[in-house]
Amino acid sequence: MENAHDFRITSDEQSRPQIHHDTTAENPGPMGEVSPMSVFSPSKLGSVQIRQELAIPEKHYTAPQHLLSWPCSPLTLTELDLRYPVALEIQRPKIRRSRALPRCLAGTSSPDDSWLSNLSLAQLRDLADSYFSHFHPQYLVLDEDRFYSHHLNQALRVGFAGSLDSCLVALVLSLGSVAACQTGKAEWVQSDSMDAMLDHEAGLGFFTIACDMFRDVEETGWVSVQCLLLMALYNSSVLRIHDSWRFIHKACSLIMILLPLQAKLEAHHCQLYWLAYLQESQILVEYDFPPSGLSSLESAVPLPLLPDSGADSQGKNTQFYFLALVAMRRLLNRIHFHLYNKERVQPPSHSILGELSRQIEEWKACLPVALQFETFPLVEEVGLLSSHPVRPMQQKLRGHLKARYCAAKTILYRSHVYRCLHASAISALSDEDILGAKVAVSSAIIGVLHGGILQEPFGLLLFPINSWRTLFGIEIQIRFILHNEELAGILLPEGWEITHQAREMAAGAASRFSPTIARDCEILRMLS
Repeated sequence: MENAHDFRITSDEQSRPQIHHDTTAENPGPMGEVSPMSVFSPSKLGSVQIRQELAIPEKHYTAPQHLLSWPCSPLTLTELDLRYPVALEIQRPKIRRSRALPRCLAGTSSPDDSWLSNLSLAQLRDLADSYFSHFHPQYLVLDEDRFYSHHLNQALRVGFAGSLDSCLVALVLSLGSVAACQTGKAEWVQSDSMDAMLDHEAGLGFFTIACDMFRDVEETGWVSVQCLLLMALYNSSVLRIHDSWRFIHKACSLIMILLPLQAKLEAHHCQLYWLAYLQESQILVEYDFPPSGLSSLESAVPLPLLPDSGADSQGKNTQFYFLALVAMRRLLNRIHFHLYNKERVQPPSHSILGELSRQIEEWKACLPVALQFETFPLVEEVGLLSSHPVRPMQQKLRGHLKARYCAAKTILYRSHVYRCLHASAISALSDEDILGAKVAVSSAIIGVLHGGILQEPFGLLLFPINSWRTLFGIEIQIRFILHNEELAGILLPEGWEITHQAREMAAGAASRFSPTIARDCEILRMLS
């Protein structure tokens, strides 16, 4: 019997947990049930302003290409020109369809679909372990115990015949293949891939089989939501952003149908809601795709439960990490609402800026000990990262949180960079303007580094396209700053040149596979 939490919306519109025991849930998630669905009445969704503050913004002027519309930019781009990320992504040809087996099975299995059922238990375990080691801690789509005890067993029982369990397992194996190939296990590359595409097409056979299977067995249910989120994750890892958005959008639509139909809202339902919320918002901050409307329910969906005392330390840390990501995403949306919801940069009031800064620092202070981090000057950060070229997962999670913290500081103080770049003279700038701009620039660079762009394979980064576009944004600002030698001496921190190395590594790994990244690189060359 598991402890379950009953969340009810109180008068101050916050979710308060009350412990109770319940053994009636069918197919429980890892954390049981959490709330009656009465919270979904419209009157319980909070005030209009709170909903607007927390909702995924429909248009993000923090997307880096909008920096090119600043008056100091030497490039002249129309509003249509600035929509190039979406235009390029939707014009891409469809992903190659291949049901070919991995190289390690070539010659030992027939080339038809039956090769999936011929995988040995050791091979299945190898790929599943790769998924749970590299993807799972960052994206808690599945419960690992339930995957092995239920989904994998069911798939094996039917010989990977068409079922949602077989589909879900095939998707895990596709992502496990991505992780395996990105970490040196070349035996899992596609047997029919050209040499230049070996790592990029890892897992394609598993993915194609899973997608074909899903079309036949899809249901309006939570396992279908998990499959869609895994499909989105695969496309994100291979930089197919429009395809990733399509799967996320469909998952969000399913969630919006399912949530109000639950007599009891289980914790893993909340988990999937917030995971979809995170994945959708990360795409929408960079691309002007239409939002699903999922965020309209966020005031009514409790955050996932805190880990109970019986959970192992790694499980606790990954759950705390996920909670911290959700909290920061909501805070970033609030920053956007107050500072960037108009078409031009508006100087924020001191009170709003101070309150948002306080909330960022409060978020940092509330992290559990295992995920806490310190901040240092950029040159020291570069030295520390250079001494740890390979990061264990715990350090990666801490680094991701530090990157999100730095991203919040960067966005909060971006208007100070704008004022410094467009002042009539440096003497006309206030100390506050200069200090804020320095914080924005150094935080952006530190955030890029801690996101892992110099240390991890590109496809295994948390939200790979966002890591690149954060780097692209600070590279644009640095080029603007360098046009004024005196200003560059004031704003650019010691060690800022590390961005060149980061750009070269990321572009070398990804520009061939992403039209957005290729176009971003062209723009940077034009600004040089």
